[in-house]
Amino acid sequence: MFNFKKKSFLIILSILLLANFVITEVNAIDSTNSGLDKTAFKAGLTTSESPTDVSLAGTIGQIIGIILSFLGIIFFVLVIYGGFLWMTAAGSEEQVGKAKKIIVYAAIGIIIILSAYVITNFITTEFTKIVVPST
Repeated sequence: MFNFKKKSFLIILSILLLANFVITEVNAIDSTNSGLDKTAFKAGLTTSESPTDVSLAGTIGQIIGIILSFLGIIFFVLVIYGGFLWMTAAGSEEQVGKAKKIIVYAAIGIIIILSAYVITNFITTEFTKIVVPST
């Protein structure tokens, strides 16, 4: 049917198109023109009408969010790849075992990443409460 190079090319092309779609969707969400900042200012929830106040914590949070997005894409690609290997194993126990390992290791990796995020989020939230007490 297809040779290996064509299959590899189609898989890589599909991954790139999927990544492009995900990144485009993330960049399309922009709250600066939605009017929410003006509404929050009038409600007394912020001190400035424009969202130009950039803090170190906010910047680090955005960087962590971007990294977690890419790790989620990698997890998704690994699960799809493992499933593809499993479906095309044609009874080969070696290929089924390889596919299972890929899926299990991807799941363990995403659990570790999410656990680290939860722990970090908890610690930074509690640290912020200690350093900057609410009035």
